[in-house]
Amino acid sequence: MLNLIRRQKIIITPYLPMKTYYFSLVLLLIAIKSDAQSPAPDRYLDSLNQLIKITKSDSIKARNYFLLSDYWREQDTAKARAYLEKGKVLGDKYPFMKAFYYSYLGNYYLGIDDAKSEINFLKADKGLSVFKTKEAYQERAGAWHNYALVQQHQDDHRGALDALINHVLPLSKKAGDKIWLGTEYISIAAIFMNLKQYNKAIPYLNQGIELFQNAPRSQYFLLVNAYLTASDNYFGLENYKLSKKYLDLAKTVLDKSKNIASQYRIEIFLLDYYKCATTYFVATKQYQKAIAHADEGIKLARELDDNYSLQEIAFDKHTILVEQKRYPEAEKILTGLVTQKETYSLTQNRLKTFNALASLYHTTGDMVKAYTWLKKSKILGDSLNESKLKTDVSNLEIKYKTAEKEKKILSLHAENENANYKIKQNRLLSWLLGLISLFLLAIAILGWLFYRNSKKLAAQKELNHQQQLTDIERQKQIDMVQVMLNTKEDEQNRVARDLHDGLGGMLSTAKVNLLHYTQEKNDNTDAELGNVVLQLENAITELRRIAHNMIPGMLLKLGLEAALRDLCDTLSTQNLDVVFQWLNIKNELPVQEQITIYRIVQEALANAVKHADAKNILLQCTQSDDVFFITIDDDGKGFNVDTPVKNQGIGLKNIKSRVEHLNGTIEILSKENEQGTSINIELHVTI
Repeated sequence: MLNLIRRQKIIITPYLPMKTYYFSLVLLLIAIKSDAQSPAPDRYLDSLNQLIKITKSDSIKARNYFLLSDYWREQDTAKARAYLEKGKVLGDKYPFMKAFYYSYLGNYYLGIDDAKSEINFLKADKGLSVFKTKEAYQERAGAWHNYALVQQHQDDHRGALDALINHVLPLSKKAGDKIWLGTEYISIAAIFMNLKQYNKAIPYLNQGIELFQNAPRSQYFLLVNAYLTASDNYFGLENYKLSKKYLDLAKTVLDKSKNIASQYRIEIFLLDYYKCATTYFVATKQYQKAIAHADEGIKLARELDDNYSLQEIAFDKHTILVEQKRYPEAEKILTGLVTQKETYSLTQNRLKTFNALASLYHTTGDMVKAYTWLKKSKILGDSLNESKLKTDVSNLEIKYKTAEKEKKILSLHAENENANYKIKQNRLLSWLLGLISLFLLAIAILGWLFYRNSKKLAAQKELNHQQQLTDIERQKQIDMVQVMLNTKEDEQNRVARDLHDGLGGMLSTAKVNLLHYTQEKNDNTDAELGNVVLQLENAITELRRIAHNMIPGMLLKLGLEAALRDLCDTLSTQNLDVVFQWLNIKNELPVQEQITIYRIVQEALANAVKHADAKNILLQCTQSDDVFFITIDDDGKGFNVDTPVKNQGIGLKNIKSRVEHLNGTIEILSKENEQGTSINIELHVTI
């Protein structure tokens, strides 16, 4: 069955997932203005501008500037960016609005720069994470929702699913908006359908439908959309019984939705129903019902002035008519499609329509018309690849001229065969001499090539030898560093145990004896003795802290993630916020590599705390195959990264040594007397 290329009609609001033919996640996020939307754009813009004029609150002004930016994002990027920056200036002093800015900045970069979109969505989530309100949860869910969209742009459906299931769903539940939560369930189901994992989509469809059951009448279109999505999912499973069940449920809700004021015209979804029903009845060979629904769809598409849907259904109807051998009616539909400007706007649609006409006329025995439309199809197909056509014509001309020349040569040869016998003999001799010369020349060339290649091979062997020596020397250095690091780690562990078990025990015993002595003396006037006890208690506490830092006990007990999270929590204070993100870590790493990573992060965070005077630190760990990524960002004082190695601190040298041990790289982005430092580390780990 031939199908026209479908032009999708998108009719959604910001962050609201709706169904299209291919269930693309892009529809979940972007507000696209269309004839289906009821609010008038001019009134919307006027209301935003009026609010900005009359309000005295910078926070409200900033929010409205962000909304204006989002409105213009698809139409005028320069204007959108200008509004965004105005909102930033007004909202920068409000942490909540500042986080909003990053969210809208991520939206701005959607489809322009995926990397910047990802970064800004994560910044928005971080900024909003300190607020425990439903609005904050809703906005965080929106940021992660758009982060999932970026993953789908990069064809990373599994990354999109991870963001939706592990971030968007929990945040949406905290926000308490059942309608929003229902749309997220349908979104997840749509991605599984894109992956043709129809069975996995079923539980999410069921949960979404359950949440929409009590939706207000003005939002019945969401339930219709969910039913049609479920119908298509079961159609993909070839479970036509359940597909028909959800088609009928969608029709029941559509009938109830007549004359109900809604954000979208319910007729749009009724048109989707006719499309799905037509497809279902064709698949189940119920052609009369398919024709009836196709006719209803065509009628509605005309009322909505949706010519693309009109042609889509009409083309499907022609296919049904051909199956029923109602050729005149099929011919009328196809000839009507040929005259439509929408058909001509897509070359592939014209080509398929021409082919369908040629096939129809061939079936009915009208070979003249069949040839005519086949010729048009060929001309159109050739126009799609004009350069190839020119090349083919040129090759035909060359072949023709060559053939003509060969004919002339053969003719002359036949006429002068006897007269040119001696010339042929001489020519043969000349050929033999030429071949001998060529043979000798070939030997000379081969000899020269052999000599040149021998020199190159010798040079390459020398280079390889030098490279091997360099690699051996480098490996020796790495092994030496590893031995030093292992020795240092062992020594730290030994010292920590000695401090904890030996000196710690002695100090504890001394403290107990002093307390016992004080109790026996029963004299509370000896303040200095009390101070000694207090100092002993502080010394014991400090000793335990030092021992804990030297032996990452949390790492050995619960693993790297728990140890790093505990380290961040330990460093966090009222004046310092350390945020830890553990993303897409797939495998459990060997203990020695976990310790190395822990030490790298521990040293880097210690430097940020001691030297940068930072107030916010972001630690992010991710993994891609055998590459482990560490990113540490802080907003403290920068430093000169071009300082000679001999003048660098011991901490930075230790970090670089451990990175080199894992065959990794380190990039430090910082400038002296400027705010902010970013450290990006890539390590090769065992998987």
